[in-house]
Amino acid sequence: MVISFLEKRIAVRQLFQSNISKCVRRKIILVLFCIPGYSHSETLFESMREANQQGMSGYVFVSEKLSDTTLIALSREASKAGMGMVLNGYVIDGPGGLDATKALVQRINSACCGKNGANWQINPLLYERYKIRTSPSFVIAIGTGKSNNDFSKVSGEMSVSNALKFIAQQSSIKSIRDKARSTYVKAFSTE
Repeated sequence: MVISFLEKRIAVRQLFQSNISKCVRRKIILVLFCIPGYSHSETLFESMREANQQGMSGYVFVSEKLSDTTLIALSREASKAGMGMVLNGYVIDGPGGLDATKALVQRINSACCGKNGANWQINPLLYERYKIRTSPSFVIAIGTGKSNNDFSKVSGEMSVSNALKFIAQQSSIKSIRDKARSTYVKAFSTE
């Protein structure tokens, strides 16, 4: 049995949230980290960075310049589709930028979804990797998406559901078409 480091981290977090005694908890953690899968030669950062190498990712690239109404709608649909919201940087430069960004994310997520809001990240490297020039933009990627043959992108003023339909119909990559189609059906077909 091979378990990734990320899976082990999740298991340990769940252990600490359970009502298991300390002694039993320590034994389970010891056994868990003796299972092959995590190579001690790689750093924690490398294990986290490559965690999604074999899977698919979906991103909604947004800007703080979009209206709150648009951000709320995109966040609601991104949450339903399991896609992450990505900002290029802090909402304001300088001191207070992180706090202002956290406030924006909290305001948008609470307005759209309560406690089940979309996952947000500030990641200018993803903007570079996928050559994002306009917001909103929507990307579905295979693995790390480093090659042009590993992702499909659509940009423009549209909903997440419409972006998924467009990618499902127009992507030249069959696995991405299939993923966009299945994500759309799972998240939006009952509407």
